[in-house]
Amino acid sequence: MPMLLINGNIYSPKLILFDVDGTLVDDTHRYSSLGKARYIVIKEEISENAAREWARLSGVNPEDWTIDPIGPISKAPRRDDLAIAAGALYLDGYNWYEARELAEKYYEEADERQKKEFKPRLYNGTKSKLEELRESGFKLGIATNGLTEISEEMLIGLGIRGLFDIIVGADLVEHSKPAPDMILYSCKTLKVDASDCMYVGDQSTDMKAAENAGVMFSLGVRNAELSGLADEYVGLIRELQIIQ
Repeated sequence: MPMLLINGNIYSPKLILFDVDGTLVDDTHRYSSLGKARYIVIKEEISENAAREWARLSGVNPEDWTIDPIGPISKAPRRDDLAIAAGALYLDGYNWYEARELAEKYYEEADERQKKEFKPRLYNGTKSKLEELRESGFKLGIATNGLTEISEEMLIGLGIRGLFDIIVGADLVEHSKPAPDMILYSCKTLKVDASDCMYVGDQSTDMKAAENAGVMFSLGVRNAELSGLADEYVGLIRELQIIQ
């Protein structure tokens, strides 16, 4: 059975689940691009007032497209994100049901716009390390607050979809992280006990979800603040050491 050597400790998880943005995929400019796409669509289809209200609520600065790293556009699951957009449209004069329907429609339009204008990229060494983990015999999966379909498309574009046994987005479960739902869903589907699973993420909500799921251990990456919250911490995925 393959094992991992992390900070001098040895682990033998049967399943390794990953968050996506900020963990595998460099999200430095992704949310800025997404914010711009959503703002432009809402401005063109509704009004500039609605777009500015949406930006204020979502944590987007339309002057330079900077993003609040702890704001809704960066951290909220899609369903919460849509509720914020619907709220902005409601304040612009739409009834709630119209606002909710239009928010979903325009978010989908913004998704298509972003696909044409932005290409995501993995952190250095991530693809080769994932390939190494897969070849060593680990089961790999994705558990993300993003939409399953969008995550699938992004991983296909990055050329790594085939490395994962399962992809679970917040749309497939009742509660998003920090709830354990998507981790437990993945484990149940792959017939792996949560105590044999490792979860990797870059946010405190990832570590809390892992704790709530009762995984073997949580691994924090990139965010040094997690060194006191995660069971283990490394800078990037590429630092994982595999031993047979």
